[in-house]
Amino acid sequence: MKSIAYPYQTPQERGTLKCFLLALFMHVLLGMLLYYAVHWQSRTPAGVEAELWDTIPETVPPVIQSEPEKPQPVIKPEPEENADIALQTQKRRQAAAAAAAAAAAAEAARQAEQRERKAREAERQAAAQQQRQSELARLQAMANNAAPATATGGAGGRSGTGAGAGGTASPGYADKVRRRVLPNIIFTEEVAGNPTAVVSVRMAPDGSLLSVRLAKSSGNAGWDNAVLRAVERSDPLPRDENGMAPSNINIYFQPRD
Repeated sequence: MKSIAYPYQTPQERGTLKCFLLALFMHVLLGMLLYYAVHWQSRTPAGVEAELWDTIPETVPPVIQSEPEKPQPVIKPEPEENADIALQTQKRRQAAAAAAAAAAAAEAARQAEQRERKAREAERQAAAQQQRQSELARLQAMANNAAPATATGGAGGRSGTGAGAGGTASPGYADKVRRRVLPNIIFTEEVAGNPTAVVSVRMAPDGSLLSVRLAKSSGNAGWDNAVLRAVERSDPLPRDENGMAPSNINIYFQPRD
């Protein structure tokens, strides 16, 4: 009996399909994981929107503050400097006091000299007045011993009387005295009209004034006083033609002469 030979067939392993499906499932799962992993890393994040309600503040320039000046350090003087300053101050005070004392002494000396000068002037005037009174008394005695006489003279057409010393006053003597006095009258006031002031004068024979008085007022006190002062400034008055002045005479003065 012959043996018949059959071709060799590999026996199929059990579970091959199951393993293939499992492997395929694992590959699909791995692909899905890789896909999501790549897309999650490369995805752009969504933007965030926000609304601003506050206004933007304006830009204010900064205020530049100047730096305060630094106080200078106080340098205290040395003890020697203090002593020198005190000594100089004391010297200045002493010099000022000495100057004030010298000025006071000079003022006192000036006042004393002025008082002494006034006293000497008063004594001189008293002596001169006494001498003048003695001389006038002597001249008056000589006039009284002479024969009295009367005469008339005019100044501006007016009459004047005079008792001459040993003679008679000439007719033009009163006008001569008046012309002597007129330049010495100082009067600037305005006077209504042309009032007349009559001045009575007593004289020594040499023309020296013994007394001056207002015999008749013009009605204007300023004009009367100006005339009296002018007669006093004219002392001594001129003598008459005989070389002697009458003892008294009346003189007439008007502002518009």
